[in-house]
Amino acid sequence: MKVLLTAILLLINICCFSQTVAELEHELSFYKSGETWGNKKELAIKLLEIDGLNSKAINYLVRAYGQNKQKDSIQLLFDKIIKKNPNRPEPYIIRVSNSNHNPTYEGLTTTQQISFLKKAQEIDPANKEATYMLGKWYYDLFVKEYNAGKNDSNLESFATSSLLQFTALCAQKDSCKETLKYPMLQLANYLGDTNKMKLYEQYNVQSSHFPISELMDLPVNWKTNYSVNVLNRMTGVESASFHLDWYSKHLIALKEPVLNDPSSTKVFRFTWLRSFHNPIAIRLENKKDHITLYWKACDGKGGYDSGKLVTDKKKKLSLKDWAQFQQKIDSIDFWNTPKTDKEKLGLDGAHWILEGKESGKYHVVDRWSGGNIKQICLDLLKMTDLEGNVGRIY
Repeated sequence: MKVLLTAILLLINICCFSQTVAELEHELSFYKSGETWGNKKELAIKLLEIDGLNSKAINYLVRAYGQNKQKDSIQLLFDKIIKKNPNRPEPYIIRVSNSNHNPTYEGLTTTQQISFLKKAQEIDPANKEATYMLGKWYYDLFVKEYNAGKNDSNLESFATSSLLQFTALCAQKDSCKETLKYPMLQLANYLGDTNKMKLYEQYNVQSSHFPISELMDLPVNWKTNYSVNVLNRMTGVESASFHLDWYSKHLIALKEPVLNDPSSTKVFRFTWLRSFHNPIAIRLENKKDHITLYWKACDGKGGYDSGKLVTDKKKKLSLKDWAQFQQKIDSIDFWNTPKTDKEKLGLDGAHWILEGKESGKYHVVDRWSGGNIKQICLDLLKMTDLEGNVGRIY
């Protein structure tokens, strides 16, 4: 009985702890009208007393001290956190991350940031975040130096150091090959290492519903154009990775298959992710001339949590229906339509994603508010019983 009571008390304490952290994080996440910046420092400090490495509390304090021109307080804050966590890499990683996101507040030099990341690696050589950040730092320096026309010895050093970190990361986690293949190929090309180039070309990992290459917008000569930052957050690996995670999360909730597979089935799929409305997927399949239309919806929101699957229906269509849809696909030159349009993006709105697979080829077109695929996607919607029950079209 005593053991049971102890367990119950421990569970209650854990729940209270979680609620307290969640409540404090929520308080720090918004600002009321007329609120003075930084007047929640006590809340952030209280949160750090409960969770000594809470990134939201640290971020808030760094911004508050920075806004109030108290840079010495930022230094003291991290000194205190490091002292309390002498054998943890997180304080050094958080410090570098804060400097990257808020450079005007702390303004760490490149040398300082690399030094902190090396310290994090020294404490925990297997820390993936520190390894990636260090590899990225060297890679960014390589591209920056190249664009500035700096000397070759620095370029070679940065390229070699970046490759070293990225190689270590791929050895730790096979899925990293999916994303790091791109900077590694570029760097190996610069260093003239043909063996590594051949090795990296074989990194054909796909960990989600889409090949990452389909959601990137890089020039055709990116492998040898060293002025191109392939990790770029707008057009490169980091942007594509964000969208891969987001889109795949919803397609998993919708219980949708991966289309880019070796099967001979011809298929087109419209995935509709509106920020404040239900995620929807409509899939038109031609399997040995048997045509089937599937449509699904979750009860969550496309810009947030998917919710649960609430609609899962299908119906048979004719070969004539398939042929008419193919004509519409051809009318917009779908297979040659650019994958993305990064110039037309917003914060809240809708992503219209149209995939196609047939005759050994696969293509994705991702458009904000529909663009040139809007009418075709709406035609697919009309084939279902969803039309009129989906809310706003945007």
